[in-house]
Amino acid sequence: MISSLEKFGEFVRHQRLQKGWTQLELSMKAFDSPRYEFIGRLERGRLSGLTFSTADRIMLALGSELEFREYER
Repeated sequence: MISSLEKFGEFVRHQRLQKGWTQLELSMKAFDSPRYEFIGRLERGRLSGLTFSTADRIMLALGSELEFREYER
């Protein structure tokens, strides 16, 4: 079964490639620093300790945003 982190990594990779960006370009847009190895690990689902804050920065750089849906308790 694919984990949520792997799904997120696949989404990030798909969105990045749709924009024609390299991992370096995405890292510069999200973090203002060359963290392409971080992006690579994320896209391969090999990253641990991803925070909501970091995920949000990546999503904003991609022109998207995290969305939380309401659910019935």
